[in-house]
Amino acid sequence: MRKKSVFIAICLVLLAFSKRAGAAGFGIYEWSARGNALGGAMVARADDPSAVAFNPAGMVQLEGTQMMFGFTAISPTADMTGYEIPDNLMTKPEASTVASSWFPPHFYYVRQIDDNQWLGIGMFTRFGLGTEFDPDWFGRYNSYKAEIMSVSLNPSWAWKVNEKFSVGLGVEAMYFGINLKKKIPNPYVQNPFDPHEAFDSELEGDSFGWGWNIGFLYKASDTLKFALTYRSPVDQKVEGDFDLYLPGGSKLAHKGAAGEITLPDLLVAGVALRPNERLSVEIDAVLTRWSTYDRLTINFDDDTSASSPKNWSDTWRYQLGIEYSLKENLDLRLGYIIDPSPIPDETVDYIAPTNDRKLYSIGLGYRKGNWTYDFSYTYLDISARNIQARPGEWIYQSRQDNGEAHLLGLSISRRF
Repeated sequence: MRKKSVFIAICLVLLAFSKRAGAAGFGIYEWSARGNALGGAMVARADDPSAVAFNPAGMVQLEGTQMMFGFTAISPTADMTGYEIPDNLMTKPEASTVASSWFPPHFYYVRQIDDNQWLGIGMFTRFGLGTEFDPDWFGRYNSYKAEIMSVSLNPSWAWKVNEKFSVGLGVEAMYFGINLKKKIPNPYVQNPFDPHEAFDSELEGDSFGWGWNIGFLYKASDTLKFALTYRSPVDQKVEGDFDLYLPGGSKLAHKGAAGEITLPDLLVAGVALRPNERLSVEIDAVLTRWSTYDRLTINFDDDTSASSPKNWSDTWRYQLGIEYSLKENLDLRLGYIIDPSPIPDETVDYIAPTNDRKLYSIGLGYRKGNWTYDFSYTYLDISARNIQARPGEWIYQSRQDNGEAHLLGLSISRRF
């Protein structure tokens, strides 16, 4: 693997905590505990340091210097059941994702330069995915472990044009990594599909890409705000290695591998209403252009390649967040999200065998002096999905059931 800069080294440390996470597709929106509790509906509020991620124009609502750091703990589970699996592949008809937890972190720093300008910087995760099964499960020749990982560094600038209108700009530097594992039938034994005799393969690579973002905030009145923000696509040219292992674990073959992926652009529109001093409500619509992910092609350094169609669809995600001030220093928050899957039936596989999702959130915000403590809990419910057989890709008639995740968020903020 090639040498990394200091930033890449920092990203790798963060990835130890944020190895896997996923929304529909593999987008990540858990950028703060308050944002989690409000269902991600923060583009028009954007009045804390996480504005760097949600809408940089919102930084104009912060006074002085402020900082936020925290994480979201994510614990998912799901079941897979196979039907009409060939006898020579069957170990057992049921399989569950391997239980695990991970902790995508976030950090933001915002400083007011003068009455009209703000600077900020954030580090957070925008893309990630993780599925892991027992290496002997019936879908092992398609995938038994998949990880997509990213960390973004996002410096931003905001300008308060007047009392009603503000604009924010940012540059995004993104580290992106991928790790895919699957079994390969062993043609040199009597039963090539014996799980104990199969070859093991691992494809691993990473890259560094650039993007940009822009946000607008319009304060129509003291009770009504509109916002729009856009994040550009990020092209990633992934370089890495492909390794093939014998059943005993010895390395049989090694070759370099490379591929390109365009991570989708994102458009978010939101409106926030404050009927009174204690209550605020925001509704957002999020367009993610997953159609940029039309094919996965891996080129090897021996002039061979492997390619599979994806043909993902653009999706609209809808977010609702309600915040109520119980006391001067205590806020109650509720959130609800509808998050459709971009993956068509024709190309769904065991790397990402999920479906549409709904998220239900609750949280608290507590302020004491210059410190703010935000807590959130989210229950993520994944709709069941039937997967049609495509034996040529080692995918069989199967069903994903009981998909769910529990998310606990914590953010700590400080005013200076």
